[in-house]
Amino acid sequence: MLDVLATGYPSFDYIIPVSHSPQIGETALIRDVPDDTTASYGGCGVNVAVALRRLGFRCGVAMILGDDYQGSLYRSRLATEGIDQSDLIIMPRARTSRSYLFRNDDGEYQNFFFPGAADMWNGTLRLRNQTNTRYALVTVGPYHYNKQFVSIFREARVPIVWQLKPDIFAYTEDAVRDFAQASRYILMNHIEANFVLRTLGLSQPSDLINDTTLAIFVTHGEQGSTLYTAQGATPIQPARIQVVDTVGAGDAYTAGLLAGILRDYSLQTSAHIGSVMASFVLEKIGCQTNLPSWSQMQARYESLFGPL
Repeated sequence: MLDVLATGYPSFDYIIPVSHSPQIGETALIRDVPDDTTASYGGCGVNVAVALRRLGFRCGVAMILGDDYQGSLYRSRLATEGIDQSDLIIMPRARTSRSYLFRNDDGEYQNFFFPGAADMWNGTLRLRNQTNTRYALVTVGPYHYNKQFVSIFREARVPIVWQLKPDIFAYTEDAVRDFAQASRYILMNHIEANFVLRTLGLSQPSDLINDTTLAIFVTHGEQGSTLYTAQGATPIQPARIQVVDTVGAGDAYTAGLLAGILRDYSLQTSAHIGSVMASFVLEKIGCQTNLPSWSQMQARYESLFGPL
């Protein structure tokens, strides 16, 4: 039995330092050119699965890789991390997704994403872990794939957790409406929350609460996050540390939140665990570079928020 099966785009991340973020028509200097040996492993679903695995949970990924060299590196990485690969799809003669992230001296990013193999798949989804998982996590990925993923787990009555991205290619208006109605928990930052509310014609995140959707979590960067339930809005304190890099912090928050839920902590405590997990990722460059064990997370949690 898996604790979480996560879907979404995989990503081979090339983080490229640049002199500044250029305007249209401007030139910026690239300060270093990464290759496959210095690229990092990413993709929202994988980041969450790896973070949860480091905390001691059983996780799998359901996603699409190419049969290229990067795809083989990715599968090796998943094996090393102990991530279940039963629901991987390997596309022949296709290239694995890549992200080219241009990072300026202020830590701000411009991201250019190549979906590759993931957007080439157009089949009927069949999952081996359909009835073998406690939670199904949806992150940004091919709409045709994610729509089937949500439908499968909705029919199987497996709770769905939806982590957003404001991606008009992945989330049409119909997708936003369908995924919101199907999800037990929805996670988004304040920009993504505005995207959802605008798309659905709602005024506030709590409007998303219904018989299926029990809680909404909206993150606000260094200001922490807010938990919305039928009982109202609860502010969640951030875990304040020196920020080096922000990429992957939202995925770590999701992992911490799910870890708390899986261990039967309250939603408020689980959200604080999410804040602590995010703090580790914020300390280093890369989504999976500085992920903690449960004992490391617990020690930091208790130093900030008291006994766990």
